Amino acid sequence: MLAKVAKSWVLFFVILAAFVGVFFLAGKFLNKKNTNEPEVLNSPILTAVSSPSPEISAPLSSKEDIVRTFCELIDEGRISDAVFMMDLKDDAERQSWAVSLNNFSSFKLVNIKESKIDKTRNSFEVDIDVSLKKNLADLPIPNYGWVDGINKRWINLKEVETGKYKIAGIATGP
Repeated sequence: MLAKVAKSWVLFFVILAAFVGVFFLAGKFLNKKNTNEPEVLNSPILTAVSSPSPEISAPLSSKEDIVRTFCELIDEGRISDAVFMMDLKDDAERQSWAVSLNNFSSFKLVNIKESKIDKTRNSFEVDIDVSLKKNLADLPIPNYGWVDGINKRWINLKEVETGKYKIAGIATGP
């Protein structure tokens, strides 16, 4: 019985620490005064911006360029711009992705190739070399499923207008 109570308290503190970590990160972004980047936060939790930075609003030359730009934005810490490149349904989903994508110290695209499985040619198999921030190991899903080093993922695109694509998702399989 005592062991069950102890486990319950440990679980409670792990969950509490995760929430405190999210609010700590949000607080750090709220205090960031960089005029070169759009405002990322409108609430205690991360929200996406309403418009992209000028450098990503120009037409991209290929679907592969969209994936490359997306990864570069994450690596540069321009999370709001990366989230804007995604096809997301609401603010809650944007917040969730912004929190998740903010957990990388580095996010380097190592290899990209068109997925042979997807006949629409809108899916790319990528190898991404990541370094994670150190505060993620205690999450219910440690590191959101990412590991330090090379991670294989599939980045899928969705045509939102004729010739205009957004990131539909990042998956661990095709």
